[in-house]
Amino acid sequence: MTGLEILILSASAFCTSALTAVVGAGGGTALIAIMLQVLSPAAAIPVHGAVQLASNTTRVYLLWRHMHWPIILRFALLMPFGVWLGLAVFQGLPAEAIQILIGCFVLISLGARQIGRWRQSDVPLWAFVPIGFVTGALNMVVGVIAPILGVLIIRRDLSKEAMVGTLGFFGFLGNLLKIAGFALIGFSFVEFGPLMAGMIPAAVIGTRVGRAVLSKMDETYFLIAFRIVLVLLAAKLILVDGLGVFG
Repeated sequence: MTGLEILILSASAFCTSALTAVVGAGGGTALIAIMLQVLSPAAAIPVHGAVQLASNTTRVYLLWRHMHWPIILRFALLMPFGVWLGLAVFQGLPAEAIQILIGCFVLISLGARQIGRWRQSDVPLWAFVPIGFVTGALNMVVGVIAPILGVLIIRRDLSKEAMVGTLGFFGFLGNLLKIAGFALIGFSFVEFGPLMAGMIPAAVIGTRVGRAVLSKMDETYFLIAFRIVLVLLAAKLILVDGLGVFG
């Protein structure tokens, strides 16, 4: 990779982490879409997992006392099996198909919050067992599933800290298993060491300074602009990179 590409992706990690600090979600989705403009899916997804793991670990450490373990234990029960399935699917898909899937997922994630507003009842505890399995599989193929999990974790019996902390643990476990899975099939994280050395600190710093800097912006117009950018990135992944419409 060139120094310019490392700089661009490190800056993207900083900005998307700052975004998450302000609006609560969306940064990871934006980051994977941006990384795919520079890296292949086979490299972007595992490297993205390593970068996000640093952010998730910090959140888990800070909110450990607020974790909702009944949900976490059910979620974790079948997740490793989902990771195994997702890894098998990932290896069998061409890069173009993965880019189309990620582009579609980005578009779905934009409507996730609205879906959450329509939901009338809490997700039952038992449902987190199959959710963990499906999440493990999807995380290996599309790289990020936090927007959907963020909707499912909203419960009347959980505090904001418990929801954020539990969601952070979901990401911590998912990315840890993702890294282990890709390492087992021979992905060389060392090869991308310089890139991760730039992106991981940038993500941590972005989380810390994000609210101080971006909270001064008008959040309404900022979110509109952010969603437009995500739609354009998703359209490029689907139409140009995946289907080759303008190729």
